[in-house]
Amino acid sequence: MPSAWTARGTVLIQLGRHHFAFYRGYLDGLDLRTLARRYLETVEDPDSEGTDMDLRVAKSMLKWVREQLMVAARRTGNGSGSRLIRLEPEALRVKYGAHVPTLDEFREERDPYETYTEQELIELFQEEYGGATPGLDRRSVRNNRLRSRQLAVLRQVEELTGADPRPSDGVGGWIDPVIAKRLTAAGLHTIEQLVNAINSRGYRWYTKVPRVGEKAARQIMDWLMLPETEASLGMKLSARGIKPRREWTTTMLAPPPARTDIAPLESFLVPHELNGAYGTNRGDRAGISARNDLEAIHAWLARYPKGGHTQRAYRKEAERFLLWSILEAGKALSSLTVEDCISYRNFLWYLGRQSDEVWAQYYRIPQKRWMGPRGIERLSSLWRPFEGPLSERSQKHALGIVQNLMQWLVDQRYLLHNPLRALPHLAKPVTVGIEVSRSLTIAEWKIVKEYLACMPRDARYHRLRFILAIAYSSGCRLSELVALRRRDLKSFTRRGEEELQWEIGVRGKGGKFRTVQLNPNVVNEIRMYFQHRGYASLREVVEDVPLIAAIPAANAALAPEEPLSAVRLYRVLKSFFEEVANSLLAGDLDMATKLRKASTHWLRHTFATHGIHNGIALETIRDLLGHSSLSTTSVYVTTEKDKRSREVEKFGDLAAF
Repeated sequence: MPSAWTARGTVLIQLGRHHFAFYRGYLDGLDLRTLARRYLETVEDPDSEGTDMDLRVAKSMLKWVREQLMVAARRTGNGSGSRLIRLEPEALRVKYGAHVPTLDEFREERDPYETYTEQELIELFQEEYGGATPGLDRRSVRNNRLRSRQLAVLRQVEELTGADPRPSDGVGGWIDPVIAKRLTAAGLHTIEQLVNAINSRGYRWYTKVPRVGEKAARQIMDWLMLPETEASLGMKLSARGIKPRREWTTTMLAPPPARTDIAPLESFLVPHELNGAYGTNRGDRAGISARNDLEAIHAWLARYPKGGHTQRAYRKEAERFLLWSILEAGKALSSLTVEDCISYRNFLWYLGRQSDEVWAQYYRIPQKRWMGPRGIERLSSLWRPFEGPLSERSQKHALGIVQNLMQWLVDQRYLLHNPLRALPHLAKPVTVGIEVSRSLTIAEWKIVKEYLACMPRDARYHRLRFILAIAYSSGCRLSELVALRRRDLKSFTRRGEEELQWEIGVRGKGGKFRTVQLNPNVVNEIRMYFQHRGYASLREVVEDVPLIAAIPAANAALAPEEPLSAVRLYRVLKSFFEEVANSLLAGDLDMATKLRKASTHWLRHTFATHGIHNGIALETIRDLLGHSSLSTTSVYVTTEKDKRSREVEKFGDLAAF
């Protein structure tokens, strides 16, 4: 028994503008088969042009289009219009024994130079065509009037009901319900997803959709390829998507132009400055002729049989590693450090396991751009290096292959050392414990700073300004902030530099000690805050003076400064955030509600999220927050201090008030 869509000749259930163009052509008397091939998504055999099968399909489509137009006319309240739509074009034609021209046509033919008067011309016309009066035949006038009304109704219905498909439209709004249900069950809910599936899987995309055959798939593709549909969607089916692979040309089989984006190894364009020709880990007198990292990878892969399972598996991990190095880490492969390789290990662990919001706090490229469905052609622009989260076993396998690559490059003296060898056996990465929901976005942080800038310049303002600066830029806990003294503020110089840098020594949870390097903007805030408190310079401040002090009473200006208690500091910030929230109440209720919940600890989370957003390494943030101990070797500590000192400069204007 034929399905509903085959009976009506189309998989569509909604009129599109191409259907109106088809029906107008039919009313103009054009050949039905020609119209169907030009405007409709009908199934046709390439060898069947002009056959009865073509005509039967076209007639089925005509019947369905006419019925839909009549229903649409009735829905607009135009009952007579529905009847006009039903009129056959033959019924509106006037047949003469011979063609009777209008008087104007007769004048153009017989009197192009206008030598006759109008009366003389009429007499000539009557002599030739007898009693026929040009333009006045009653039946002709009536039919012309009906024809004009018929076209007017068609235009009206098109304006009111003619729809254009949009990428976000559900497939059920356009395609036969039975087919749409099967598409949805296969994960193709929208037209955009449908187009992407065809482009990524190729001509036989329908084999991934149970109980959808080639004929229905072909009609869907024909509809998507109509100029009207392409213009409306702003999307096109690729040449590889509309032809079986056996019909692909040499050009279609060639890889797409190289690009600096997520792409297979053979289509990836490495930026010149990151190609590794001058990588910081490059060796001398290499045993391979590779001039850059990509050529070195190809040399490594060339050791294995081309197209074999081993080479494909090794290529997959090498291209993942290279893409991450260039696009995410922003480094040449031959410049990666141990810390970078730890970051890659963490990247593999977190990919597909975090919400997009959390992921965006750590990584520059959205995780959905790294992942795609299985089975997509490497030639497709929708190809992705990952199909989803990797299991622990797969992560170990991936890192093992990459380590094999790096060690081989060391053995060939292309690299000086293998940074991956310093990694311990794969374990769940240490997280920095960031709670994104309890931190301020960059926009919210700017609102807080703008409100602060409008406050009166009194003692409360200067203390609040410093509290916000030191809490935001250090990530210290409440107890750690109130415990800070002048003796905890120390200067140092980075290796090979003369400019003085600053850090604070912090005693954290469990008595663990750490140092937190300070952004230069925060050091300026410390100086300004102490100047407001009466100190000409930091040298005048004795060691026991608290960094955050209670505001003295008016009659106690000469008394020793008292530290602000933890309870009082908490209340000071809560009260301030409440004020900021009240100033926003009429403008942004959601932000105001969020700011009322903010506290000292929110600034710790904000420090971490903004730091990651500005490119500070995850390991640096982890160390600054005190979530793991530092190395005990003096060389490593010095290196880490210099690195963190440079990293905190990335806060830039966000740490300035």
